[in-house]
Amino acid sequence: MLRSDPIAIDTPSDTPSNFWEGYTRETTPSTARHRTLTVEEYEVHRERDPKSVANLPPSSYLSVFFSAVEQNRLDLAESVVVDILDRYEGQNSSRCKMLEQILAKEVWPLERGTILRVLQHLNDSSRPNLESLLTHHDGNIARKMLHHAEIFDTDRPFLRLFYPPLLKRLGTIQSPKKFKIATFQPPHLIYVSFSAIHKLISMSFNEHALNIFQILVDTGYVSLEALHNVDNSSGNASLIISMVVIRSCLHWNYRALAASLITELITANPTDKAIIGLNIDIIHSLLISHPTTRDVATSGHLIRRIHPHSPVPDSIIRLFYNSAVAAGAKEEAEDLYSFTREDKVRDTHRYPPPPDVALPWLMKHFATASSHTHLSRTLATEAVDDNLWIPTPFRAQFIANTAALGYATHARALWERHVMGRDGAVVAGNSALMIRMVSLFWNMHRTNFEKASALEAEEEQRPEVQKKITKYRKASEDAAALAERVRHAFVFHHAPLENAQHWDLTSLARACFIVGKLSEGYEALRYLFKRKESPDLYDCNVALSAVSQLNPRLAAKMIEKMTTIGLQPDSVSFGTVLHYAVMQGEREVVDIMIERIRELGNKDVSTKTLANLIRSSLTLGEENGSLETLQHTLANIMHLIKSFPELNLSPQPYIGKALVYAAIRTRDGAMAYNFWKLLLKKAAQWGDKEQVDLRHGIARLIQQPSFPLREHRKAMLVQLGLWKSMRRERNAPTT
Repeated sequence: MLRSDPIAIDTPSDTPSNFWEGYTRETTPSTARHRTLTVEEYEVHRERDPKSVANLPPSSYLSVFFSAVEQNRLDLAESVVVDILDRYEGQNSSRCKMLEQILAKEVWPLERGTILRVLQHLNDSSRPNLESLLTHHDGNIARKMLHHAEIFDTDRPFLRLFYPPLLKRLGTIQSPKKFKIATFQPPHLIYVSFSAIHKLISMSFNEHALNIFQILVDTGYVSLEALHNVDNSSGNASLIISMVVIRSCLHWNYRALAASLITELITANPTDKAIIGLNIDIIHSLLISHPTTRDVATSGHLIRRIHPHSPVPDSIIRLFYNSAVAAGAKEEAEDLYSFTREDKVRDTHRYPPPPDVALPWLMKHFATASSHTHLSRTLATEAVDDNLWIPTPFRAQFIANTAALGYATHARALWERHVMGRDGAVVAGNSALMIRMVSLFWNMHRTNFEKASALEAEEEQRPEVQKKITKYRKASEDAAALAERVRHAFVFHHAPLENAQHWDLTSLARACFIVGKLSEGYEALRYLFKRKESPDLYDCNVALSAVSQLNPRLAAKMIEKMTTIGLQPDSVSFGTVLHYAVMQGEREVVDIMIERIRELGNKDVSTKTLANLIRSSLTLGEENGSLETLQHTLANIMHLIKSFPELNLSPQPYIGKALVYAAIRTRDGAMAYNFWKLLLKKAAQWGDKEQVDLRHGIARLIQQPSFPLREHRKAMLVQLGLWKSMRRERNAPTT
C-alpha cells in the first residue's frame, strides 16, 4: 500500500499554552516512593504479573514508552499504551495527560485500533485538548488514521470524532492566494482533508465529503485548474469530486497520495477513460521532476494496473526508463521490462525497449546483479533484431556485457555491426570488449575442436558422424577466426604499439596468452619494460597468466611478492594460479591459494570476490584445457564453493548456469546436478526455456546406465521437477 510523503511544518501557534504542562513527571505523595523503570524492568514486571504495572508513576510509563519506540520495540510500546488505558489505577486526569503526550509526539508506532481507543477515551473524558490534538501537531493523528486509501474498521468512528473539528479548523485557514511566495506549502490539514474526502465518499457519506470539498474550493485549496480539467461527462458527483481532489493533490505535489487514491478509482472504474487519462497524468507527475526510487516504483505499479484496460503511451514508458536511470531504480526498471515482455502483454501492445542510456544501463544490471538472466537474452535479441541505437560512449560496454553473459551470436552481430563506420574505433579499440570477445570465441573454438576430435577418435565413421565432425570443425575455425579478427582490429586501432597506452598493451598481452600466442604477448609487455613503467595489479595478473602455465609454484610466490610491493591480489590473481595448479596436479598450491583467499581482508572474501574467482577459474579452464582438465577445474570450483559455505552465490545465476553447462560438457551428471542445486534452484526462472533445457540436460546424464549414484537418481529427478515426465518417457510404447 502506498504511503504519502510526510510534510514538515511548524507547530501551530494557536496550540494552548498549557498543552505540555504536567506531562513529564507527576510527583504526588502516593507516587514519590516509585523510581522510573527501565524498559527491561517494565517488561519483566509485566510478564510476571500484569497487575504489577498498574500503579506506576506517569514518568515510568512515558519513559518506557519512548525508550521502546527509540529501540524499535513497537510491540512493547503498544503494550504500554494498553496498560495506561486498561490497568493504570491512578487518577483519570493523569491517564489522559499521558495519552495526550504520547499522541502529540509518537503516534506512528501505534496501531489504528489503539489510537482510536485513546481518542475515544479522551473524548469520553471531555478533554479540552482533543480538538487541538486532532487538527494540529503536523496532523500526525489524522495522517496515521487516513493515509491508506483502503477502508478500515477504524475509519467510520474516527471520522465521527475528526469531522467536526476539521470543519471548524478549515474555516480559519487562510487562502493560498494571500501568500505570494512561489514555494508556498499548504498546511498539513489540506493533505488530511483530501484523504478524509476520499474516505467519506468511499463510505457513502457524500454530504459530509461535499461540505469539506466546498470549503476547500472556497478557500482556493482545490485549484481552478483541477476544476476546469476534470471530465464531468459521467454525471457522477462523487466520481467528479474524487477526480478533482486527485488533480488538486498533483497541484500541491501530493504525488504519493494521488497515486494511492487513483489506485482505488481504477479498481472501481477500470474502463473509465477519464480515470485512465488521470492515471497517465499521475504517472507523468511522478516521473517528470526529480523522481525518487519510490516514485519510479509507484509509477511502475500504476502502469501495470492500467495496462489491462488501456495501453500506456510509449512516451510514458520511455520516460519511466529515463527516470529509473536518474533515480538509480534498477530493480524497478527490471520489473517493468519483465512485465512488458510477457506474452500476454505483448499480445495486446508492443512496448518500446529502454531508450538511449537506459539501454546499456539496464543490460549492465542484468549482467552484474540480476538473477533473471533470461531478460538479458531478451534485451540482447531486441538490440540485434530491431537494430536498437546504443549511445556511442556505452556501445562497447553493452557488447562486452552481452559477451560476458555468453550470448555469442548476439555479441558477434553487435560487434560486426558497430565496428564499421565513423564510430567503429570505440568498439575496435576498447580493451575490455576485446578481452571478452577473444575469451568467448576462443573458448567456442576449443569446445568445438574437442567435439570434432572426440568424434574422429571413434572407430566407426558413419556419414552422420562425418557431418557432425565437419560442422564442429567449421564452427571451431569460424570462432577462432573471429577471435583473431577482434584481436587484429584492436592492434590496428592502437598501432604503433610502442605508443599505445599502458592498459591497452597489458590487455593485448592477455589476449595473446589466451589464444596461445605467447611470443606476441611477451612482445606487448616488452614495450612497457622499455618505457620503465611500474607494474600495476593488471600487469601482474597478465604476467601471472604466463608464468602459471610454466610453474604454478613460482606464480604462487609471485602473489606473495605482490603484497610486499603494495599490490593486493584479486580474484583474477588467485583464479589464474588456481587453474594452472589444478591442471598440473599441484594440490598443495591449491590449498595455499584457498588459505590466502581466506586471509583477504582479515576475514572471509566477499561474495563478489568469490564469484569473480570462480568466473576466472572457469574461463581459464575452458580456454586452455582439455575436457579432463575442465573436469578437474570444476572439482576445484566445487571445493572453493564448499570452502566458503557462508557466502551466497544464488543472486548470480549466470555463474551457476555456466558451471552447469561446463559440467554437462564433461558428462558429469552428479557435478552438474550439484551446481544446479547450489546455485540455480532458488534463483532461476523455472519456466524459462533455457532453464528447462538445462534441467533436462542434467536429467539425461543422471539417467545414464553409468551414473554412479543410482540410489539417489529418483531424488535428484524429483528436485529437478522431472521425475514424472521422465517416468512417462520410459514407460511410453516404442514403435
